[in-house]
Amino acid sequence: MRKNLTDDEFMDALTDLLLAEGIKGLTVGEIAARLHCSRRRLYDIAQTKEEIFCAAAEHFFNRILGQSEALVGREQDLTAALAAYLDVGVQAAGRIGVQFLKDVEDSATARSIFDRYQQARTVRLSQLIDEGVRQGVFAPCHGLVVSELILGAALRLRRPAFLAQADLTIEEAFQEFYRVLLSGLLIDAAAPQAAKGNPRTGRAAARRACVKKDAGDDEVGTMLLAAWNRD
Repeated sequence: MRKNLTDDEFMDALTDLLLAEGIKGLTVGEIAARLHCSRRRLYDIAQTKEEIFCAAAEHFFNRILGQSEALVGREQDLTAALAAYLDVGVQAAGRIGVQFLKDVEDSATARSIFDRYQQARTVRLSQLIDEGVRQGVFAPCHGLVVSELILGAALRLRRPAFLAQADLTIEEAFQEFYRVLLSGLLIDAAAPQAAKGNPRTGRAAARRACVKKDAGDDEVGTMLLAAWNRD
């Protein structure tokens, strides 16, 4: 590793180390040795080991929020934008090691940082869903309600005890959840017209359409799942 890293590069390297190994089993001296830096450089970030860990966690989650927003801004198609937004979250979860997750849960400050990150993602997701409903792409639903469901699920899915019980990584748990979410949002070509009228009427029409349709004919579903599964 280069010794003359910029502050941003150094923070990335520190974050990568802690994502992989957590903080509990490392001393500040060991971290400095692994990163080929002085303890002073670490203490310039924060004054205690826990504060250094929290700074790295915040750096990581803020970076993911920025990447998510950049991807959404580049996508012209709403279904692709939603799939890309969710995929960033899944890929981020895949970088989180078990010990990092345990250390987050053991720190009130780090838990709060994780909570704020998940809240920010679900609020943005609710905006995408509301726009999809407005355009007739998604089944009539209330974006904020959906986002609260997602936040509640996310807070539980990230628990180490649950992941151990389910024998899943956090990435696998979120991926499974998002697939179920996407399937519930999809509608066929008959539903968009209903979505423009009374919300209750629209929901009923969407349910009737889902009963009548052949799943293989769902063009929007095909587009969204293709975007979700793209390399």
